[in-house]
Amino acid sequence: MNKAILILALGFLACGTPTRQRPNVLIILIDSIRADHLGCMGYHRNTTPTIDSLAREGTLFKACQSQSSWTLPAMTSILSGLNAREHGAGRRYDALYGVSTGIPWMPHIFKAEGYETGAFFNVIFMSSDFGFHRGFNHFDCPALGPESSPRNAGDTVDAFLHWLQGVPDDTPFFAAVHFFDPHLTYNPSAPFDSLFTDPAYAGEYNNLWGGVSELNAVHFGRDTIPPEGLFNLMALYDGEIAYTDMQLGRLLDSLSMMGLSGNTLIVVVGDHGEEFLEHGGMDHGRTLYQEICHVPLVFCGPGVPRGEVVQTLVAQLNVLPTVLNLSGTDPAAPSLFSPGFTPVPVPAGDVLWREGDLASLVFDGKKLIWGVDEDFTEQYDLSLDPGETVCLPADSVLMADLEWYFGTPALAEAPFVDVEGSMRQDLRNLGYIR
Repeated sequence: MNKAILILALGFLACGTPTRQRPNVLIILIDSIRADHLGCMGYHRNTTPTIDSLAREGTLFKACQSQSSWTLPAMTSILSGLNAREHGAGRRYDALYGVSTGIPWMPHIFKAEGYETGAFFNVIFMSSDFGFHRGFNHFDCPALGPESSPRNAGDTVDAFLHWLQGVPDDTPFFAAVHFFDPHLTYNPSAPFDSLFTDPAYAGEYNNLWGGVSELNAVHFGRDTIPPEGLFNLMALYDGEIAYTDMQLGRLLDSLSMMGLSGNTLIVVVGDHGEEFLEHGGMDHGRTLYQEICHVPLVFCGPGVPRGEVVQTLVAQLNVLPTVLNLSGTDPAAPSLFSPGFTPVPVPAGDVLWREGDLASLVFDGKKLIWGVDEDFTEQYDLSLDPGETVCLPADSVLMADLEWYFGTPALAEAPFVDVEGSMRQDLRNLGYIR
């Protein structure tokens, strides 16, 4: 993207500028994106110039925690403002559960407020089968099948912009745009496929690697990825992030040219991170370590302080009340920008690739992980040991809080989702059934 156009577009964002009109709300949901792979988070590669610019024009939250290790429960937390135990969407005893109609739901709230609402999702877990369509006037989640593959970021932006052209000028919009590209397999389009890779590498850990059998071989000790192979996979992953960021820049350019930038609240948030052998595995959904649970969060637009970097512990479940507050939809909702905002312990739970349940809690620089069924604990001092390598005895106060979290009853009954037939095959194609 032309740098001058990007600067022009971001200049028109006017982050923090008051407005008399109700702001548009745009939620950018990026799948499988680690916080530490963004330039604004200190990464050594120039992967995210667009997000970095949004962070400079708005507010960057450097310590945002995910509520889960995989898409269905994490995305539900973002859109409901609830933790994984409260909303109940996810996996329990090898069964899958979707979004309950009895919980708060961001698009439903904005639709009730007269907003035109649109969704652009790219994975089956965010389809109408799992209840993500509720509250959207326009719901776009392409069906998956044997001959299809998840839509890339460029096509997603095209679909969003086509919809946006039809939104009446006098009607505010709420849109949720989901980018799936950083998810395995890492197969960015040119020139992003070679942006960070070593041209001399010709091994097997390439843009086709990451199928069920290959991941199982790593996780069960039948395969060891050599350093050069790991480097190539991570370089391709970074290429996917860079491509997604470029397409986000194109979206922002279009908002500017349509005269919408100055009155649009933009939120960029990840659902979960990605493992690269930090704790013996690849992909996600297996653990609750920080490479999985530390996600990006950026706010930019009306009412957002400009150029701030916040180190305070926050969570995905803070997104909904903050958006309601900033948009004026619920001025009393507890915003991350409220003077009295106080961090509280942040829980996470729900994993896919293990027999027993895991739960975790982060607070005051400490992290506690609890293997519920095996009844083991791991505690880490994140300030001294951010890589979670030195296991410490469990803090009794954190343990009590974590047990309280795990015992939290769901606020409403999450619906069982039958994944037999074609849906089972779709999930197998994506690697979600192994």
